[in-house]
Amino acid sequence: MESNTIEDRSPESDVFLVFSSLPEGSVVEILKRTTPRDACRLSTLASVFRSAAESDAVWKSFLPSDYKEIVDRSSESSSQRHFSFKKELFFSLCDSPLLIDGGRKSFWLEKKSGKKCYMLAARELAIIWGDTPEYWTWPSLPESRFSEVAFLNGVCLFDVKGKIDTGILSSRTKYAAYLVFDSRDSYGFEEVEVKSSVGIVGDKITEKIIYLDKDTSEEEVEDEAGYGYVSIEKVRSWINDTLTELYTSQEPGKELLSFEDVSAWMNNNLSQLHSSHEPQARENSAESSDGPYPKKRGDRWLEIELGEFFNGGGENMELRIRITQLDGHWKHGLIVEGIEIRPKEDL
Repeated sequence: MESNTIEDRSPESDVFLVFSSLPEGSVVEILKRTTPRDACRLSTLASVFRSAAESDAVWKSFLPSDYKEIVDRSSESSSQRHFSFKKELFFSLCDSPLLIDGGRKSFWLEKKSGKKCYMLAARELAIIWGDTPEYWTWPSLPESRFSEVAFLNGVCLFDVKGKIDTGILSSRTKYAAYLVFDSRDSYGFEEVEVKSSVGIVGDKITEKIIYLDKDTSEEEVEDEAGYGYVSIEKVRSWINDTLTELYTSQEPGKELLSFEDVSAWMNNNLSQLHSSHEPQARENSAESSDGPYPKKRGDRWLEIELGEFFNGGGENMELRIRITQLDGHWKHGLIVEGIEIRPKEDL
């Protein structure tokens, strides 16, 4: 008769000894009480979990209870979202966001938890002057999941609002909202504080200061006149503010200033830029690099967190999101894809 010492036993054999006597249905019930990530890990740990981890019953439990209704709200559902197994459907909804509600929302699942995620398309947002082509236009971009994005032609008042019913989110979950955008060719947002707020109506509102331009505090250029180093964002901001002041100071009825007038104005005021560039300016700029700046995503876009909230569930409430910059100077070139709402983990 063979004897097994503790030294001879592998972790898999220990697990097998505990669970091998259970019927597969019982192992399935155990896996249903875990998470998608845990189920996948357990399936590689011991053979007793492998067949149970492929069960439709397990993966159906990881899908939202209303997943059929959500899939039916998409024009993609009839041809692209039919799968023989619930596990295939689950990972499809994780890896390939589903356009719903006429393409004005995007839905997917967080892979590790199965919790619901949404993005509100720019067309689903309330953008001040958004329907005025002089200020905003709506081009199509191949890199966007939506048919249109919002392109900022030029505004002095930047105000974007979004809302969503908390009843369609996962309950007992901490969420955060993110603006998804592109600022590579924008101006007017350099070192400019933008206010964001996120909160459920009737509950606490989270407010914060964010920046929609990348952190360029380390970028510097040396001017040829020998004034030393001047940060790029300072030059951009100064040009924007100077031109705004110049054009708004014109007398009523006077024709737009010529290029020569603009050039003369900027040359005459160039010394103002350099005289304001004291040694401590660089230090102050460096301190601001710790602020909430955009981060690159894996899909070519940028994102910035707007705020967080806890969705307790059990009651349909309205979540409101707002981004504002109302100081009156002109801004241009920002592209808004939408606002993303997804679970957030505490670090």
